[in-house]
Amino acid sequence: MSKSTAQRGIDPRLQKSWAHAIEKEDTLRLNWFRKNEVRLNEIANKPPTRAVPDEVKSQVEQQTVDNFRNADRKPRIKVYDPEPMDPGALQNIMKPVDPAVTKLIYTGANKEGRINYLHERVKLTPDQRYYFTECSSWVYGWKMWNNVKTMKKYGFGRQQVIKESFYRRRGVERDPDWYTEPAVFSPTVCTCSF
Repeated sequence: MSKSTAQRGIDPRLQKSWAHAIEKEDTLRLNWFRKNEVRLNEIANKPPTRAVPDEVKSQVEQQTVDNFRNADRKPRIKVYDPEPMDPGALQNIMKPVDPAVTKLIYTGANKEGRINYLHERVKLTPDQRYYFTECSSWVYGWKMWNNVKTMKKYGFGRQQVIKESFYRRRGVERDPDWYTEPAVFSPTVCTCSF
């Protein structure tokens, strides 16, 4: 069958039978609903039969309150002591710059002072230069060094797997007996066959 004679979609004869099946199903559903409409309304409007008594409600409420009041409270563990807050931190975005670094701006000719200042300033991490994260990329690693000091080492990290499995433990050994040097061709001898 060529592409020009191929039909797209459902054959018109099948469309009619499909539409007839849908209409038949709709009429069957509608007839069932009309037949059972009174019974469905009774079920929907019936008051709930399983009402919880007020005594049980008050007992559960009192038990919940007692559990909350008598719960074991434990203090939060401090990970690190917060740095003392500078009074100008709420108005300023950046922490104050060290006066020795600020003097670098005015030393040198033309742009040398500014370049030296920026080189010194970039050596500090963003959490040492700013009070809060200024962009979303700073969130990763923010105040990381405070937590690194208290982290414990795990036995599964930083093992030299490649060194132990790949390199020889006894150093360089002699070549095996079955190994031979590759053949070396001389520039004066031609081995080509024409």
